[in-house]
Amino acid sequence: MTSLSRRWVDRDGVRLSYQAGGEGDRALLMMAGYGRSGSSWIPWLERVGPLPFRVVLVDHRGTGGSSRSSRPYTLATLADDAAAVLRDAAGDAPAIVVGDSMGGMVAQHLALRHPRRIGGLVLSASSARGDVMSPAFLRSLPLTVAATISADVRVWTRCDHLLVHERKSPDHAHELLAPLRRIQRTEPYSRVNSLWQAVAMSFHRTDRRLGAVRVPVEVIAGAGDRVLSPRHSSVLAECLSDARLTILADAGHAIPFEKPTELRYAITRLVARSER
Repeated sequence: MTSLSRRWVDRDGVRLSYQAGGEGDRALLMMAGYGRSGSSWIPWLERVGPLPFRVVLVDHRGTGGSSRSSRPYTLATLADDAAAVLRDAAGDAPAIVVGDSMGGMVAQHLALRHPRRIGGLVLSASSARGDVMSPAFLRSLPLTVAATISADVRVWTRCDHLLVHERKSPDHAHELLAPLRRIQRTEPYSRVNSLWQAVAMSFHRTDRRLGAVRVPVEVIAGAGDRVLSPRHSSVLAECLSDARLTILADAGHAIPFEKPTELRYAITRLVARSER
């Protein structure tokens, strides 16, 4: 795996942490989903092997090594944070941006607010709206809320089966997501930040603006996603002017853990499209 070093950049009084490494001329900015730091991408990097990029893993404010926020914020705020990290890590060259779940929502705002910084997007298990959680997810809301307010990662592991395809057993789900849970056990946790992220996602809506995004986009979803229905990925792709949609038959919401190779293929396809 690419050796990563940790760095920091200040934006409007907030200290943002990120990890960067690799010898490529082009930056690959990776943004994680709800409640997760940039380190949650490390198991994926270990699975797929060396990449021809300068890899940049962002800690959203309130996660990993980034400062906590005492006030609510929006996903646009996280997008501006990511732009500041990109500027510090990669200069002015356009980057390939990969966003998973909430990270994909942030990536949409990044492309809309900082278009010159983006050379292409990979949006994994994401949506153009934040108020479209599936019935299965809503039925599990008591457990999800418990996971949000608990600092005990064992509570998070009870959500594992919801995040993968329903045909996978609970034991298989725990095995797939064990690397993520090990990382979460070593990192500081903020209940308040989990609340701010949930509120920010609930106000996310870009569907009427995504036609302004002119870079190529790969949209990838799991057919068995019980958090965000793949139908919403289809809508997301339709909102974009140059999007390719891939639905993975044997995957749920946790695509980087269930289908790491397919996510790498999506990045490879995107680079080829952007070069054309």
